[in-house]
Amino acid sequence: MIHITHYISGIRSGSMNRAWLAIAISLFSCAASAEIYPVSGVWIARDDRFPGSTALACLLLKEFGVDAVLTQPFPRVMIFSGDKRFEMRGDFRAERTIRSVKGAADGSYQITESFRGRWLPFSKRPFFTLKIVNATTIAITEGNISTRLSKCASSPSL
Repeated sequence: MIHITHYISGIRSGSMNRAWLAIAISLFSCAASAEIYPVSGVWIARDDRFPGSTALACLLLKEFGVDAVLTQPFPRVMIFSGDKRFEMRGDFRAERTIRSVKGAADGSYQITESFRGRWLPFSKRPFFTLKIVNATTIAITEGNISTRLSKCASSPSL
């Protein structure tokens, strides 16, 4: 024989289970939604001492690939792709994964990253500021050092 109190408590526990399931799904879906960088593509550090150096660097990078960066003096290169940032400068290479993006009132973004999927607790500055100057120029500020980078066009011209 089924007693009415068992039936009512069964409904309550069933709805509680569904509520917990809904909460768990929403938490996991929020955690799974990935942050992405506000820019994408290949960016080269500008050197105002050498006009046209950015276009030449983009052309060399397009023709010879990453080996061009590693075999000769070359400006800083950053590649933004989804939630990854690849940086090359001389014999230095780094791959970083975005952790969070926070917009600021001045239009810049404070970006927190982890090194190859891990956050290094002893690192001094796990974040940097990215400001979009215009469609082809960004400024990266790490600490008190700011660098302007130009976007490589898909078909660079000299």
